[in-house]
Amino acid sequence: MQQYPSIEHDPRPSPVPHVNEIGVVLFESTRVRCILDHDWGTVMCFRVASGEPSIYLGVLTGPDTGSANLHLVTESRWRFPTPELREAFRQTILALYRSWRAQTQSHP
Repeated sequence: MQQYPSIEHDPRPSPVPHVNEIGVVLFESTRVRCILDHDWGTVMCFRVASGEPSIYLGVLTGPDTGSANLHLVTESRWRFPTPELREAFRQTILALYRSWRAQTQSHP
């Protein structure tokens, strides 16, 4: 029988994901927290409500490309009434991401 080392006794430090919060978007009455994941090149979106756990809404992939895609969860808790509002939300996140990139690139 092979024994595997316990993660509790592993002396190596755990890898810490390199993420940055790039802002909170107000969408109607909903606050959305945006987290940049450098490893995957995505912006993850979470619904933020007072006194509630954050709820994962979806992810914007390819923010550095000309065709960034917004992938949202399909549960009824987060739906856009029109494609125009969904696109406006995508553009808001892209603008936030581009502003964040400009700030980080201007400061070494």
